[in-house]
Formats: sequence, C-alpha cells, structure tokens
Amino acid sequence: MNLVYPDYDRSILSTLSALTGYFGAPLSYPPLEELAPLLATKPRHVMLLLLDGMGGAPLRRALGEDSYLRAHEIATVTSIFPPTTAAAATAYYCGKSALESGWLGWHLYMKEFASDVVAFKRTAYYTGNTLEGPFPAGLLIPYETVFERMKGACDTHVLYAFDSYCEHGADFRHRVSSFADVLNVLRMISQGDGPSFTIAYWNQPDAKMHRYGVSSPEAAAEFRALDRQLSALRGRLRDTLLVVTADHGMVDTTQAVDIATTPALLEPLVLPPSIEPRASAFYVKRHRREAFEAAFRALCGEDFLLLSREEALASGLFGRGTPHPKFDDFLGDYLGVATGRRYFAFSLPGAGPGDRLIGQHAGLTEDEMLVSVLADRM
Repeated sequence: MNLVYPDYDRSILSTLSALTGYFGAPLSYPPLEELAPLLATKPRHVMLLLLDGMGGAPLRRALGEDSYLRAHEIATVTSIFPPTTAAAATAYYCGKSALESGWLGWHLYMKEFASDVVAFKRTAYYTGNTLEGPFPAGLLIPYETVFERMKGACDTHVLYAFDSYCEHGADFRHRVSSFADVLNVLRMISQGDGPSFTIAYWNQPDAKMHRYGVSSPEAAAEFRALDRQLSALRGRLRDTLLVVTADHGMVDTTQAVDIATTPALLEPLVLPPSIEPRASAFYVKRHRREAFEAAFRALCGEDFLLLSREEALASGLFGRGTPHPKFDDFLGDYLGVATGRRYFAFSLPGAGPGDRLIGQHAGLTEDEMLVSVLADRM
C-alpha cells in the first residue's frame, strides 16, 4: 500500500490556520493558500464543517466528479499523526499537533488513574469501568481552544454530537442529534449580522465505514445522503464561506494481531498496548527489548513499522513544537504503526470476540492520511 507521512506545512492544521488567521488569530502552521482567494472576498460568516472520516480516497470512491462535494474540492492535505479522531479532531479545536496537545489517540495510559483511559470519556478502555474523580483528559491534557484565542474578534460557535472536552470555550454551544440539525443551525448562524466563526462536527461517514467498510453500499449511501443535503443547503446560507473537510480517512482492515494470545509479543510487555489499534504504544521490559523487536519483525513486519521511542521522536511524525509534558508517558517504549491492512488487538481473558470494526484508521496508508478540503462561497 502507498504510504503518506504527515506534512506539517500542508496539513489539516493549515486549513484551520487560514480560517483563524482571517479573524486575527493565526496558528504556528502555514495557512492553506488555496483558501486565500475565498477569504479575500470578506465573508461575514466562516464555517468549518468536519465530516468524520471523510478522507480523500473514500470520498472519491463514493461520489462522482459532478457531486456537490467533489465539484467544490480545492485542495488535498495530510492529516496529522496519528490520523484518528481523538488526535486530529482535537487539532481543529486547539490548533496543535498531537505532540503539542498530548492527545495522541483514542485511549492513553494515564498512570494517575492506573488505567488506560478513553480520552474523550471517563472510561477505562480495557474494562469499560467508569472512573471516579475529575475528568481525566481535562485534568491531564487540557488545552486552550481556538475559540478562546479568538475572543472579541467574532462570535464563535461549536456544534457537537457528543459531550466531550473539545467544545469548551465557544461563545455559543449547539448540541445536535442529526445531520439535519447541523444544517439548520448553520443556516441560523448565517442569518446573523455580526461576523462569526463556527466549527461543526458530525460523526458520519466514519460510523458507517467502521461498521460496514469503506467500500460498502452502506457507506456509499451515507456519502450520497450527506452530499445531497449539503447541496440543498447552498441557497440557504448568507454571506458565508463554508469549508467542508475531515479529520482523517479510512482503510478496510483484514485481521487482528491479538497481542494477548501471541506469547512472543505478550511476554515482553509490562502493560497492554495503548493509543490506537493501528498506531500502538508498547511498554516493554528493558531486558526483553531485543526479544520484542525480533518477535515483532517476525510476526508483524509485513504490515507494521516498529519505531523505538527515540526513532518516533526523531521522525517528526507527531508534529513539531514543544512536546506536551504527558507525551513522554503516552508514547511508551516502542510505536507500532500500520502500513498494511492488519491492526492490533488485546483480548482480555474470558471476553467474547465483540464486533470487529471493518474500516479503521490511525495508520500511515494513503487512504488514512489524505484529506480533501472543499469550499463554497455563498
């Protein structure tokens, strides 16, 4: 499979930098130049709509060139690494890479809670138990949102489907339960007289691709439905630049490497793997590192890269800037990154097989890393 590494001069952070820079709050990442002519028209309302998982490859498979979304494609950028919602969607809210924010992926080993914790929740990843006390991510990896940085420059709005840490700091918060809700709120915002900046999130087509696969009829139908509804919205927004993009793409997977049932990989570990199934942190006994490396190469080498902590840091995969104080904890001793179609799993004793996610992300394949940027000036 073709591999794509993150380009932090031309990534999803560049899309965001162009939009926040329009309101006088640029990021430390170069703005996406293709947005400059549209912003030069001085739109009153700037809206960033994130369709979770709508990478460039899934988009082109599902929709023809005459579709609304494809017809308004202006650029292709990379996601950040890892290309997954907890890292990449968070990047849109805080304007930072995973290196800087500490939001490396879906679940992170937080020693303060003696558990692998789902970053968006107060839930232990491996057991599903609810953790008592303060919200873990809010306590250990808090961040200033772009909304807070833009205070006074314009009205800021955030549309969210699930309660999480991400949406704090906006002037107006809108809970939505359907894509129709999303579009209705965007239409309402565009009727305002003052300048505004909006980030709206919707969990499709990610959810359909996870369940049915990237190339499934169900995923294609979801793409068409989103495209049709956005096309109908076009005449209902006033003095608006609508930018539609994604956090990451997705790839269909084949099978798991179950660490818990693979003794050569399990025995050297001191903790179960963390971060993501396709970008996993491994915490390895110091005196067993050579054995772990040899077993990894033999059992996983065709479908994964293995990077030591030092190699992962030197590679620049996670971004640039000052590492978050918790980054060192979360990275582990080794990073296993998917380059093929397999992923890592860890089956607890006595647990059933569960539902397998067919479509997945967080690896370095082209389908996971590349993101289309679509823009329409109304």
